[in-house]
Amino acid sequence: MRPTTLAKRYAKALFELAVDHRVQDQVLSDLRALVPIFQQADVMEFANSPLIAAEKKMAAIKAATDQKGLSKEVFQFLQLLAGKNRLGIFEQVVEAYQAELDAAHNVSRGVVRSATALGPAERQQLEQSIERVLATKVILNYKVDPSVIGGLVAQVGSYTFDDSVASHLKRLSEELNRRTV
Repeated sequence: MRPTTLAKRYAKALFELAVDHRVQDQVLSDLRALVPIFQQADVMEFANSPLIAAEKKMAAIKAATDQKGLSKEVFQFLQLLAGKNRLGIFEQVVEAYQAELDAAHNVSRGVVRSATALGPAERQQLEQSIERVLATKVILNYKVDPSVIGGLVAQVGSYTFDDSVASHLKRLSEELNRRTV
C-alpha cells in the first residue's frame, strides 16, 4: 500500500518533530511496534468508525498505550490522529515515516525477484553493484518468483534492474525485428 499525500504530510511533520528531539529511530521503533495492533480488524473498525467520538478514541489510545513505554512524540501523534479521526491511515504514516528516515540516511529500499533463492555471496555482490549505480546504501528484500524463469529483476525506488531471461529474449526479438524491417 502506497502512502497517501495526507499520510506523507503527517509522517513528515512527525519526522521533523523527532529530528528536533533527536529521537528519529525511537519513534520508528515505537511506530513499528504498534503496526500489528492496527492490523487487527476490530481495532481498525473502531478507529475508522464515524459513530465513535474522537474523545473516546483518544481515551482508548491512552488506556491501550499506558505502560507500553512509547515515546511522548508517538503518544501525542496518536492522540492527534485520533482527534482528527485519522487513525485509519496509521499504517500509511508508518511507511511514509520510514521513507523520510531512509531519505535522511541516504538509504534506498527495494525488492529483488529471482527464479531461485540467491546465496549470501550473490546477495552481497548484487547489493554492492546497485549501491555503486545509485550512490546510496541499499536494503533489499529477496523473493523467489518462478515467473522470472532465469536471472533476476531488482526494483529499487524508481529504478528497475532487469537481468532476466525474459528481458534478454525480448531485447533479442526487438533487435531481430528491427533488422528485418
